[in-house]
Amino acid sequence: MAKIIQTLKGELFMTPATTQDYISLGQDHAVTFGKTQLTLKPGILAEGKPLPCTKGLVSHNLLPGYCIPGIKKRIIVVPSLDTPVCEWQVKDYSDRLKSAGSHSNRAVYVLSMDTPFAQARFIREHDIHPGITFVSDYACRQFLDNSGLKINELSIFARALIECDENNVVTRVIVPRDITHLPVY
Repeated sequence: MAKIIQTLKGELFMTPATTQDYISLGQDHAVTFGKTQLTLKPGILAEGKPLPCTKGLVSHNLLPGYCIPGIKKRIIVVPSLDTPVCEWQVKDYSDRLKSAGSHSNRAVYVLSMDTPFAQARFIREHDIHPGITFVSDYACRQFLDNSGLKINELSIFARALIECDENNVVTRVIVPRDITHLPVY
């Protein structure tokens, strides 16, 4: 349920709505932005299958950002960090990690089409927890094109949550039907 909160700067902001209305990735090839229907390019991302190749991803500090095997992963996929919903989602997750007082028991990634420079600025401006690694597919677009999360009309990712085991096998994929809504973690 969305609610109005006041930011530290005194601005009023409506928190994004959460949802449990998800599409079945691989069977459904559409999401919405409010009432506007958007199509997804079919892809290979699926539960029980290996994570699509991440070698083209670049981290916010320009290092290879691919997901290394050996640890469980949570990948928070956002359309763009420059939108209020994505900003809120990432900041909220970061705050939860800070409140837990310790490191997550899994590697946490934020994946978007934003440039690494924009991601680095976002991290600095919002004091993001150091346990979150930001990765970008802006240059290669391989994960975008192969995952099934590409919004054809916009060439950006649909909002999603991907969880993998330590062998990079996908254990869970959640894609909200409306990309302005947040998945329930």
